[in-house]
Amino acid sequence: MTVPSNRSGRYNVAMSLPVLKGAAAVGRDDLLRFFHKIQLEYRRHLGEETQLDCGTAIVNAELKSVSDANGVMDAALPPDTAAAAALDSVTAHFAQSSSLCQRWVLNPSAPLEQTQPLVEELTRRGHARQTMDILHLPRLPQSPVREVGGLRIVPARASYRHVRELAEEAGQSADAALLHLDDPRFEAMLALKEGQAVAIAGVLGSGENAGVQQLFVSERFRRQGIGRTMMSRVLEICVRSLYRHILLSVEPQNTAAQGLFRGLGFEKVGEWVEFVSS
Repeated sequence: MTVPSNRSGRYNVAMSLPVLKGAAAVGRDDLLRFFHKIQLEYRRHLGEETQLDCGTAIVNAELKSVSDANGVMDAALPPDTAAAAALDSVTAHFAQSSSLCQRWVLNPSAPLEQTQPLVEELTRRGHARQTMDILHLPRLPQSPVREVGGLRIVPARASYRHVRELAEEAGQSADAALLHLDDPRFEAMLALKEGQAVAIAGVLGSGENAGVQQLFVSERFRRQGIGRTMMSRVLEICVRSLYRHILLSVEPQNTAAQGLFRGLGFEKVGEWVEFVSS
């Protein structure tokens, strides 16, 4: 399947997202599970993965300041286990690797009785609740997406220096950003303007689903349509790869990003909740 486009500034699409042959319709709960799986796969590339009784631990002591590289995903209490005991065992597991568990993400498929005690214990121990909106694109934009001119868009793997610069400006770990580029399922792009790195965006494939990751525009170049241009290229990747569902997360208070994604047709399907150590 090809997408008619030209690099003069318009991305011409007016079609439903490709549906793989024989794929069944999915509901909101399925989309939330897809997103959780994408996030697990995105983070597991950063550290050593261990299946614990109460969830999947990802540890990387060399990136101990990076919360994505040191946390528990799909957390839920096993039968007859107290929440305090579960947290203590996780703390001990991370201590063995000279690290600390910084983030907890609950298992979206687990019953409330297996997750609510964890929420209460994490809150009691000072973990802060952080919430992101999960957005899903049910169909590609029905009108052309305008791209701005004057940009050179290249694979992110072509310039680790520029990736590092943008990660540092975004307040993220440059080492973690570069590790993601080693994942063959992750396709990332850089936007350059007069030799300067101005934006980055990537797509992580997970089966027939895709997660938009690392969308960032340098502060000096915002409100110029560059974020929309990067999303245009993200959609090209998704169409080319025949992804059926495109998902991403965004802070509820980030009105600029919310406006960008809603304008492209993304719709909120749920929330991504993490409990972060203080």
